[in-house]
Amino acid sequence: MENMMEQKKYLRIFWEKTEHKTAKILRVFGSEPFLILPEAVEGFPVTEIGNYCFAENCHLPETYFETVLYRNAEKLFADWETAVEMCRTEKFEETCGQESSEDTCGEKSSVEMYSNEDTDKLALTTISGNYLEEITLPENLEKIGNLAFYNCTSLKKITLGKKMEQVGSDAFMNCRKFSRICLNCGVGERSGIRQILSQISSDMEVTFCGKSGVEAVVFYPEYYESYDEIAPAHLFGRNIEGEGFRARQCFKDGIAELMQYDTIFPKACVEENEKTLRKITVTRLRYPVGMNGQARQLYEAYFTEHGREIAEELAQEKKTDDIRYFCEKKLLLQDSLETAIQTAAAMEWAEGTAALLHMKQEFFAKAAAERYAFEEF
Repeated sequence: MENMMEQKKYLRIFWEKTEHKTAKILRVFGSEPFLILPEAVEGFPVTEIGNYCFAENCHLPETYFETVLYRNAEKLFADWETAVEMCRTEKFEETCGQESSEDTCGEKSSVEMYSNEDTDKLALTTISGNYLEEITLPENLEKIGNLAFYNCTSLKKITLGKKMEQVGSDAFMNCRKFSRICLNCGVGERSGIRQILSQISSDMEVTFCGKSGVEAVVFYPEYYESYDEIAPAHLFGRNIEGEGFRARQCFKDGIAELMQYDTIFPKACVEENEKTLRKITVTRLRYPVGMNGQARQLYEAYFTEHGREIAEELAQEKKTDDIRYFCEKKLLLQDSLETAIQTAAAMEWAEGTAALLHMKQEFFAKAAAERYAFEEF
């Protein structure tokens, strides 16, 4: 039994049924800070994340179900229904995680799972607070509860589908490192991503992944809010600084309007810092969905003027694919590529340095040879 446990990875899930005969996740225990939630639990599609689900403090109802699922290390959570069936066929003791499942859970679970004695050997950690770093939510998820990720200070990235429609109040409070969302949705499809963005005022990068892969990457910069009291009426005036707020309004009926998003760039060039402007420029030129000619000219002009800084940042982030793309588009010039090579070498990143040197030979060797030949003439 112990050898088998070492070869598998487990999730222990507290959940309850909703009135729509779906599952609401209440608490999760596992062995890794990179969590992939199942699409269904015991045949019930997962459509909700409960209040305080991943917060450090637990807020459980009086009755709930408990399910223990596992996967083989090779399968990467590919088929949870098979995992449940494996639990059945291996004939482990049925339990809801309490001494009397009928009293505490309302009814017995229909899935044969590991006994408490066995699950105690798993040494699972509560996936909450500063333990959680990345999470993939079910495709059918529709609702994230109030304070669901409260104080998840290490959370960096969330992957989710397009069916999410409701985000509870303060769902991401104090998620200071949360900066990336991967949306399994085409850029022209409706989603609830705006509801998450409205709760996050810090920098956020959203990747739209359609059926054919990445369709767009959009950077929503940070913005600040403040309130001034207007005496003697004791009214408060709201002040907003930063184009990130306007960028978050660029949606219509849940669909991102990237052409409208591009209109913020001229004003951003006056108000935002250079790092933010470089990020906006790189992401939009890399995936220019919905971009008109005027916006392209503005972005390309900025890219040309700040090519060395952009190349240095891309090298630091080890984004050789992006560097190649901009070389192919003739936006990243030889002096900028030289900066990227020097940066990679200083980082002692041998693989990246070799790749960038190869790009230099591929894209600029002919021009250099022609230049030297002309100078000799």
